[in-house]
Amino acid sequence: MLRQLGAARSLWVFPLRGAGFCQQQRLKASREVVDEESEVVVPKRTILPEKLLTKRVSRSSGPGGSSVNSSDTRVQLSFKMTADWLPDNIREKMSVMHKNRISKAGDFTVACQVTSSQIENQRMAAIKIQELIDEAEKAVALDKHKAETKMDFKDFVVAKLKKEGREKEIEQRAEIIKDVKRRSREKTNNKKEKSMY
Repeated sequence: MLRQLGAARSLWVFPLRGAGFCQQQRLKASREVVDEESEVVVPKRTILPEKLLTKRVSRSSGPGGSSVNSSDTRVQLSFKMTADWLPDNIREKMSVMHKNRISKAGDFTVACQVTSSQIENQRMAAIKIQELIDEAEKAVALDKHKAETKMDFKDFVVAKLKKEGREKEIEQRAEIIKDVKRRSREKTNNKKEKSMY
């Protein structure tokens, strides 16, 4: 079910199924994701083990009417960044990307007080943590893709010209580069000869 939260943002809210993520999330996790904008294949995602999260509740300043001051609806979920279920490269990327969410003790924390229900807030906080982990995985995959496909500027220009079918310009460019290098060498040699006398 899709639940509208404010005018600008929509969020998927899934029914709670035990202590783990819901069935839709498990199905998504088993597939490889292809990023449409950069054609980077993101490996299977790391699933958040909800049993290993630390849950803290407190009074919320959000919606709830008269029950705001009497019930603990704000949920704060956290986990240790040294957790063994989190791969090292994802952990490092998260510590860079989301450094403001990590405490001095090394706890990664997400708080939610959007609704007046503690269960809904817990579910939203768990989804938010999973989204942040997915974002870090995507960034790691993108960094790996860039490192593998990064070209020298010269190679990039040659590949671009070949792609556009301008091979003659490649030859002309190579001749110009050789000529510039030759002139530079001659200039340097002339300076050396003049300084000797």
